[in-house]
Amino acid sequence: MSVSEREITIGVFSPSYPITAFSPSSALSAEKFVVSKGCKVKRGNLWGKCYSYKSGSAKDRAAEFNELLYDPNVDCLMANMGGFVSNGMLPYIDYNYFKANPKPVIGMSDVTALLMGLYAQTGVTVYYGTNFVTSYARLSTYSDIAFQCLRDVINFRESFTFPVPDYYSDEVIDWDEPLPSEKKIPNKLVTLNGGKAEGRLIGGNLNTLTSIWGSPYMPEIREGDILFLENTEEGADYTERYVTWLKLCGVFEKIGGLIIGKHRQFNDYGSGNKSYEILMDVIGKADFPILAEFDCGHCAPMLTLPIGIKAELDADLQKLKLISDI
Repeated sequence: MSVSEREITIGVFSPSYPITAFSPSSALSAEKFVVSKGCKVKRGNLWGKCYSYKSGSAKDRAAEFNELLYDPNVDCLMANMGGFVSNGMLPYIDYNYFKANPKPVIGMSDVTALLMGLYAQTGVTVYYGTNFVTSYARLSTYSDIAFQCLRDVINFRESFTFPVPDYYSDEVIDWDEPLPSEKKIPNKLVTLNGGKAEGRLIGGNLNTLTSIWGSPYMPEIREGDILFLENTEEGADYTERYVTWLKLCGVFEKIGGLIIGKHRQFNDYGSGNKSYEILMDVIGKADFPILAEFDCGHCAPMLTLPIGIKAELDADLQKLKLISDI
């Protein structure tokens, strides 16, 4: 599907945290932004609903997703935000319908569980990218960069090289408060291990991957995969724990390349180490390219990475390029 050829309708679903209930003004701001880009918005039936820390029961949240999937007027589905309980939806998704009638599904953070489940069960490409409110309820040009990247990635046919934004912001935003400005931190990618690799792009939020690992909803990490990982507001101890877990599972013996997203509000506990330095200490000597500080995490702008697409990672030139479907 090309999202640039005509006006499209984005179906917004609520897989976990009920941000449209807690921050209705931010949700409306995101809606206005998307409409200004020539899109329509179809609100899922849990828009504005709240059951404590989530938007509804697991079955209700899956039913909302399926309803948007079935709607012939909805072109793609986007999560309003992450949270902690998206994995509860996985047994109730209509995977057969999705495989027969695929639509782009977009989200990040806790939505990793849903994206991995869809891909594991169907093999259909899904998109680790913008959440509706947290990417588009902004006052800066970060929203424009994120939206353009999403459009370019979904539309790419033969190749697409990811941009490196000039600036980024690592703020933790209170979505109930007006956002007068945002940080402009000069952007810089970091090569941790040089080299070049081609492989299937796969990954997501490191914390969330632990909630589905070993289940039928977690795709197998294959030989030569280019794995991308990101996390937010974790400390050095949890970072070492998660990365060690991946090592114990043999992940770093399989992959052909590694991309590490920016880690918002990382707590080094006085160690003086950055999150990617802890990762490298756990991995040890690597024989694959590793590029860190990529813009695919909880910082802004958020670049969209397609899960299941063949990509080329050149850590020496600090470039990531999509090259073909797998």
